[in-house]
Amino acid sequence: MVCKTTKNKARAAEYQKHLATGQLPQVEYLTGVDYSDVIQIPAYSYQEDYPDLYVEKSNFVKEESDRPIVYLTFDDGPSANTVQVLDILKANNIKATFFVVNSNIEAHQQLYKRIVDEGHTLGIHTYSHQYTQIYSSVDAYLADFNNIFQKVYELTGVKPTIFRFPGGSINTYNQNFYTELIAEMLRRGFTYYDWNVSSGDAGTTYTSAAIQNAVVTGCLNKQRSIVLMHDSSTKATTVGALQNIINALKDTHEFRPLDNSVEPTVFTYKDNGVGR
Repeated sequence: MVCKTTKNKARAAEYQKHLATGQLPQVEYLTGVDYSDVIQIPAYSYQEDYPDLYVEKSNFVKEESDRPIVYLTFDDGPSANTVQVLDILKANNIKATFFVVNSNIEAHQQLYKRIVDEGHTLGIHTYSHQYTQIYSSVDAYLADFNNIFQKVYELTGVKPTIFRFPGGSINTYNQNFYTELIAEMLRRGFTYYDWNVSSGDAGTTYTSAAIQNAVVTGCLNKQRSIVLMHDSSTKATTVGALQNIINALKDTHEFRPLDNSVEPTVFTYKDNGVGR
């Protein structure tokens, strides 16, 4: 991006200040600030790729609730553990959000369909989940994302509009080009979600009790909680914690699924390196 010649020097200075912090995509995304009068965006070759990889962006809608809202989100599935997660959610009449990967798509295709059919939100997490591969360039990320986006659409008839970056939107793998990557995904209409409550289950040592404590404690003093959990094949302890988490929060909190009308929680540069 480069500054245009402009009579509005204050606007140009404001733009340069945000650009220098590395936060420009987030500033524009969350505040609706329009810098079109002072900047121009050069054409990149990847902007011409994948002409079907666009969705219609929704306006954010103010959340109305008389109770704090909890958005349960599950990354890295589907797997056999997803079946149990879905069973628990169904028994409790709770809708959640699943950020899926290519977890043996052909074998698990019924799970992608079940997520949609039971009213949950299906979002993209990437096809390969291989950090060094997907974060080697914007082109590589788009190629991977398009692969699973098209496959999910083929299996479910739904075009996902939301996604989660593996490792979060700013991490040690994409730190040199995350502003460019975020800007391109937003340009294509997609909405991304980080989190403000972590279950801790990304590691291998968390027990079900520890996961339950992390989620319940993390949600207690927040009006809205986007909770990071996982439903891959190794996360049996997450399944073991889920019913207790629901029991602990259901009388005081409201559970909802994400969709692209929900204003996202996004990381800033100081959060670099968190998550999985």
